[in-house]
Amino acid sequence: MPGLGSAPEEWAAVLDALPPGVATLTIDPADSPRLRDPAAWSPDAVASRLAMRVAGSPRPLLLVGHSSGGLHVQAYLYSRTLPGGGAGDSGTVSPVVGAVLVDASHQVAVRPVPAVLTGTARAIAEVVLATGVMALLGPWLRVVAVWATSVRRRDRMTSDMIRAVYSSQAWARTTLDAWLGHGRLQAGVLDWHRERGAPRVAVRLIVGAAGTGRGRAGWIATQRDLARRLGAPDPTLLDDAGHLVTIDRPDAVVTAIQEFLHLVDAEQPPRPGSSH
Repeated sequence: MPGLGSAPEEWAAVLDALPPGVATLTIDPADSPRLRDPAAWSPDAVASRLAMRVAGSPRPLLLVGHSSGGLHVQAYLYSRTLPGGGAGDSGTVSPVVGAVLVDASHQVAVRPVPAVLTGTARAIAEVVLATGVMALLGPWLRVVAVWATSVRRRDRMTSDMIRAVYSSQAWARTTLDAWLGHGRLQAGVLDWHRERGAPRVAVRLIVGAAGTGRGRAGWIATQRDLARRLGAPDPTLLDDAGHLVTIDRPDAVVTAIQEFLHLVDAEQPPRPGSSH
């Protein structure tokens, strides 16, 4: 699950390195036909949308979320956690064996935004979308984001791919939609942390820990707080990766996924002829 403003294409280096027997489904964030109502960004609503995307999977699910995609994954984990055990272990919902959060969005506390400010922001977003200016700004925003939030500072996507994805109205609409809904989703997930405790599935965290000073120390502390809330081990810190871990260290994401799959195999012997 890519994060806010991201695209499935930036996961190519991860997907290409996974073993052939691993089936993958990358959720395209650019799925919003319009700016959603604020209520559509409650954890329940977000989890429901993700559930529809993975419905009918013939295999157990290992969820991987980057940045704000980590909030979507957490919403799904909590919504599918049943009183008697694992997540999603009844009906037509595929069971979830765990989750890997890659430099996931997390705030210790979220201040409510006054409705008047939210309404104003939505109105401005509608105007921006109507002008079509994002078709021009999108590719440049991607270049700036990669330069500012990665150690590599060079995209793994081709220039043609960047233009195709980031100049699209679908990307612009969904990015603004997710940005407007981010605070509500984060607040709702924090509420579930407090009310429900850790989810009943294993979670691992990977953190882009490049940099120095208070900013780095603060982000690591924030990620350790998230790990504690989720009942996860101490995060894996990548000193040679920024926020865009899939650009700087796709191998680290692959390793985390493979370690999780090996752990599942060790705990649950596979049936003859089965694969992930």
